[in-house]
Amino acid sequence: MKVGDLVRQSGSGVIELRHGGTRKKAPSMLGIVVAIRAMGAPRPEETEKLRQMMDMLGRCVDVLWSTGRLTKNFAENSLEVISTGASE
Repeated sequence: MKVGDLVRQSGSGVIELRHGGTRKKAPSMLGIVVAIRAMGAPRPEETEKLRQMMDMLGRCVDVLWSTGRLTKNFAENSLEVISTGASE
């Protein structure tokens, strides 16, 4: 994933959304990746479970959605790349 890629929330998702015991479908909105930041390295005092969760989530991604809303710090691994941005 890189800045400029067209993305949507992944159906497999990192987190399963539930409402009243039934699984909610991931939104089908499209967005453009506007920034990517690496998550800081885990500190020694952090538990192994937290380290694994940080690896599972991936980098922090800012997405500008088709609605005009900007979402900061979205989990990279919960997004699906639909189309790659123009090459540089």
